[in-house]
Amino acid sequence: MGHIKSYLGFILSVAFLISCSASNTDHKTADLFDPLVETWPHDKSDIAVDPHIHYGVLDNGMRYALRKNALPENEAYLRFRVIAGSKQETDTTLGLAHFLEHMAFNGSQNVPEGEMVKSLERLGLSFGADTNASTSYSRTEYTLTLPEVSDEIVDYALFLMRETADKLLIEPEAVDRERGVVKAEEARGNTPGRKAARAFTNFAYPDAYSTSRPVIGTPETLDAISAEDLRAYYETYYRPERSVLILTGDFDVAEMETKIQTVFGSWSNDNPVPDEPDIGEVNAPGLVAATFHDPELTTTLRLISLSDGTPQRDNLAPREAAAIRSVANALVNQRISKKLLDGDLDVLSAGLSYSQGQLSNNASAFVSAKNDNWKAGIDLVVSEMKSAMEYGFFQSEIDELIANNRRSWIDFVNTSAKRRSGGLASNIAGSFAGGSVITTPESGFERFEGYTAHYTDEKLHTAYKAMWEDFTPLIWVQGPSLDGVTHEMITDHFKTAMGKPSLEPEIRKTQNFAYETFGPTGRVTTQDKIEDFDVITVQFENNARLNMKVTDFEDEWLRLSVSVGEGEIAFPKDILGLSSLASSLPLGGLEAHKASEIGEIFAGKNVSTNMNIGTERINFSTGTNPEDVHAQLQLWTAMITAPGYREEWQTLFQESITSSFHTIDATPDGVAGRDLLRILASGDPRFGLLELDAYMALNLDQVRSALTPVFKDGAIEIGVVGDFNPDEIIDAVAKTFGALPTRRERFAPVGDTYTLRFPAPERVKLTHTGEANLGAKYMTWPITKPWDITTSRHFGMINRIFRNRLIETIREDLGLSYSPASTIRFSEIEPNYGYAMAVMNADPKFFDGFEKATIDIVADLRKGTITEDELNRARQPVIESLERGQKENGSWVGLVSRAQTETENFDYRKSRRPYYETLSAQDLNAVIGELFDPETMHIVEILPESLASQ
Repeated sequence: MGHIKSYLGFILSVAFLISCSASNTDHKTADLFDPLVETWPHDKSDIAVDPHIHYGVLDNGMRYALRKNALPENEAYLRFRVIAGSKQETDTTLGLAHFLEHMAFNGSQNVPEGEMVKSLERLGLSFGADTNASTSYSRTEYTLTLPEVSDEIVDYALFLMRETADKLLIEPEAVDRERGVVKAEEARGNTPGRKAARAFTNFAYPDAYSTSRPVIGTPETLDAISAEDLRAYYETYYRPERSVLILTGDFDVAEMETKIQTVFGSWSNDNPVPDEPDIGEVNAPGLVAATFHDPELTTTLRLISLSDGTPQRDNLAPREAAAIRSVANALVNQRISKKLLDGDLDVLSAGLSYSQGQLSNNASAFVSAKNDNWKAGIDLVVSEMKSAMEYGFFQSEIDELIANNRRSWIDFVNTSAKRRSGGLASNIAGSFAGGSVITTPESGFERFEGYTAHYTDEKLHTAYKAMWEDFTPLIWVQGPSLDGVTHEMITDHFKTAMGKPSLEPEIRKTQNFAYETFGPTGRVTTQDKIEDFDVITVQFENNARLNMKVTDFEDEWLRLSVSVGEGEIAFPKDILGLSSLASSLPLGGLEAHKASEIGEIFAGKNVSTNMNIGTERINFSTGTNPEDVHAQLQLWTAMITAPGYREEWQTLFQESITSSFHTIDATPDGVAGRDLLRILASGDPRFGLLELDAYMALNLDQVRSALTPVFKDGAIEIGVVGDFNPDEIIDAVAKTFGALPTRRERFAPVGDTYTLRFPAPERVKLTHTGEANLGAKYMTWPITKPWDITTSRHFGMINRIFRNRLIETIREDLGLSYSPASTIRFSEIEPNYGYAMAVMNADPKFFDGFEKATIDIVADLRKGTITEDELNRARQPVIESLERGQKENGSWVGLVSRAQTETENFDYRKSRRPYYETLSAQDLNAVIGELFDPETMHIVEILPESLASQ
C-alpha cells in the first residue's frame, strides 16, 4: 500500500536463503565475498564505499571498522564479531557456539565469574539492553553500548573484548551452572512455530549443511557438551583473522585506532587453521508437497521454486538488476495488499519474493490463510503470479510505487546526518555479514533515481518473467486442521490453479482526497511557552490544544501525536472488548474512500493511519517529515469526522482474531497473556482476553455508538516534537483539527471507572498444551500504599535491585532459568492498586527452587540489606538512560503531547535526575518493608497439561 502504514499491511515472503561463507572456492563461492579469504566487501567492488567509515587490519589479521558519529553525544557502540557459529559444530556438539557465548559472561583470567555484568552496571550499562551477545549459523557477536566515551569506559570495554577473545576460563563448575540456563533458553523456544520451521527446512533444503545445525542445539547435545568441548572450539575458532571489531560513536578515530592496536595487537592463535565444512547442496525435486500438522499453528503456506544458485559480488550491475526484480515483485505485492484490505479473499496475508543465494535461487510465495483454507492461498498467489506474467504492469501502479520509494529515500537522505551510532554499528556489521558495500545515503538515492529510468513495463515485465516463468515449487502447508489432506491433493490443486486462464489486473483510478477542508480556519486564542522546557503551547477557539517543541536531534523529521477524547473509559461497561474492534478503525477506511484506496491517494507522502485506544485517550501517532504534516493531519481529521464503517472492517477483524485465537494455549506466555492480568485484578473481566465468542459478537453499530460522541466533541491535544517551523504547524492544525466545531475543553477524568482490587493470597494453577518442560511461575505481592511520584520512584529502584538479585541467584548461581524477571506495576489510574512480581519461565521441575530462592531474596531485602553498591549498579543505567533520552525526540513526545492537560509531568521530569543522584540505600531500606509481605503473596503457575493433575 505504498508508504502509508496500513493496519494489516501485507507480509512479504521470506525465502530461506542459505548464505554461509566457506573458504573452498568452487562454483558456489566463486563470485562472493569470502570473509575467510578476503578483507572487506568493498575491496573488489565498483561501488564507492562510505568514506566516513575507517577500515583497518592489524598485523595479526584482526579487522576493525571505526566511524565517528556525534549522536548520541559522548556515547559509543561496540560490536565484536567472531566468524564462527553453529556451522563449525559437529553432530554431537550442536549448540556449542551459543553455549560458549554464554560462557563469555562467566569468568576470564582477569574478571572473576559473576563480576563482568556487575562491573558494567557500575559504569552505567544495563544487562540485556546495553550488554548482550548473539549467535547464528555463521557468527558469534558481542555487543556493548557505552554510555560515555571516557578513557575509563572505552578502555574497560576493549579490555573485556580482549578477555573474551583469548582469556575465557571455561571452568567445569561454571559450565555445569550455565548448562541449566542454556537448556532453559532452548526449552522456551521449543514452540510449535519452531518445530514447523525446522521441519520446513528439512523438507526444502535436506542436503544443505545449515539445515543440520540448529543454533540453539538440542537437549541431548546440551547435556553432553563438556568444558573440554567448549575449550577446544574456543581455541580453534576464536582467532584474530576470524574477528571483526566495530566501533561507532563520538570519539576521535585515530585515538581509538591506537587503543585497538594496543589492546589487540598482541593477540595470536597458533593452533592449526581449521578446515571449513562442505556447505552441502540444494536440489530442485520438481513439484512436491508436504504438510505439517499441529493444533496450535495457524494455516500458512510456502511455495518455493529452486534453481541453481547464481551468487554475485556486490557491484553496480547486480545491484541494479536486483532493484528491478525487487520492484517487479513489489508491484504484485502491492496488488495483493489492496485486495486483502478490500476483504474479498479467504487469505490474511500473502506476498512474493525472489532471492539469489549461494546454493540456490529461490522464487518464493508466502500465504497466511483464513479458516484453514490452504486452497485459497494457492489460488491467490498463482492467480496474481500468472496475471503479472501475462499482462505485465500499468504505469499508474509503477508511478505509485516509485513515488513511495522516492519519499523514503528523500526522508533517509534528509535525516542521515543525524543517524544514531547504534544503527550505524549494526549496519556495518550486517553489511560485512552479507558481503555488501556500505555507501552514503546520497549515493544510494542517486542510484535509485538512475534506476527509475529503467522501471518501464517492458523491463519490469522481462525481469518478472525471468523469475517466475518456470515456477515449479515445493509446496509446504502447515496448520491445525490438515487431517486427510494428502500431498497429491495439494499438488493437484496447484496444477488446476495453474491451468486456469490468467485474469487481467484491475486498473484502479486514483481519486482525489475528499477531505481537504473541515470548516473555517481555526483561530488561535492563546499562545504561550513553558520556558524551562522550550515547549510552545497554543489553544484554538474550538478548544483544540497544540504543544510544540523544536529540537535539532533529527533533521527534517518530527514526531506527531494526537489525542482525541477518552479511550476505554468512554466505552459501555456492559460490552466488553469493544475497544479491540474499535482500535481496528483504519480497516474501514473513510466514508468516501476504502482503506485500500488511501495508499493510492497519498502516494509519495509519508502518512499513517496509526491509531490506538488507551484507557484514558484515543491516540494517533507517527513520525514524518515537515512537508507531509498537513496531509497527515488531514487524514487523521478525516478519520474522526468521516470514519468508514464498512463491512470489511468487521470481517477482517473477526478473521484476524479467529486465525490465531486457538494458539493461545500453546505456550505459557500465551496463557499468561489471556488470564494473568484478570486474575491479578480479582477476576475483573475488563482485563486479559475474552472468550472468542465475545469478540465475534461485537459489531460496528456498537463501535459507532461508542466512538461518535467522542469523535464529535471530545477534547483534542496535539504534540509535535522535532525539526519544523512552528508557524507552519500552527497553520496546518488550524486548517484541520482547529477548524472543527467546538470541542470539550478537558478530557474526562477516569473517576471510579477503574476500581481494582488485588486478589486474596492463593495458589492458582493454569495449563498450556505445549512441551512438558515448559512452564511459567508468577509470584506476586500487592502494593497497598497509594501512588505518589516519590513512592513510585523508590519502588521502581527497588525493583531493579530485586531483578539483579534474581538474575544473580536464579540464573547465575542456580542455573534454573534463562531470564528470571521482576516488575513493579503501580497504577496511576487506581491509586490504591499495584503489585510487585517475580516471574520465571522454565521447566516446572525448577518451580520449587525458584520459589524458595525468591522467598529468601525478598525476606533478606525486607531486612534492609540493600547496599550502596547494589543501588549504584541499578541507578547508573537509569541515569545514563535519562541523559540519552534528553537528546531523543521519542522520549519527549509523550510529555509534550500532554503539556497543557497534565502539567505536573514537567515537575516530575525536572526532578528525575536530582532524585536518582541523591537517593541512598538508606532511603530504600526505610521503605522496603512496605513491599513483599509474605502473608499477601499470590502465586500463579502455568503448567503443561500432562503435569496439571499431579
